Amino acid sequence: MLVAAALALSLAAAPDAGPYPPTPFPPPRLAPYSDKLKCDTGTVLTVSWEKNQMQATTPAGVVTYKAGIDVQVFDKDGRPMGAVSRLTPGDKVRIYYLVEDGAKVLEVDLTQ
Repeated sequence: MLVAAALALSLAAAPDAGPYPPTPFPPPRLAPYSDKLKCDTGTVLTVSWEKNQMQATTPAGVVTYKAGIDVQVFDKDGRPMGAVSRLTPGDKVRIYYLVEDGAKVLEVDLTQ
C-alpha cells in the first residue's frame, strides 16, 4: 500500500513531457514529430534557391540538404523569419529533417 502511494505521488510530481517523447535534441517548433525525425546542428555554408538546397558544416562533416520554399526558418527567439533563402553563410543553425531520398529539411532554427 505504501509503495502504491509513493508511486502515485511520484507520477503526479513528474514534469509534463509535452507532445513529444524524450529525444536527444530539442523538439521542433513547427515540424511534425515522428520517430524518423533527425536533427543536426551546424553552420550554414551555402543556400541555393535555384537547386532547393542548403549545405551546412555539422559534427559529421559537410551535409547537403534538400530545402524547398516551404521550409520555415525561426530566429533564435522562436519567431518565424521566412524561407531558407533568408539564411546566410555563417549562420549557426539546428536543422530538423527526414531521410527521404536524401536529407529533406522540415525546419531550421537559428541558434545564435
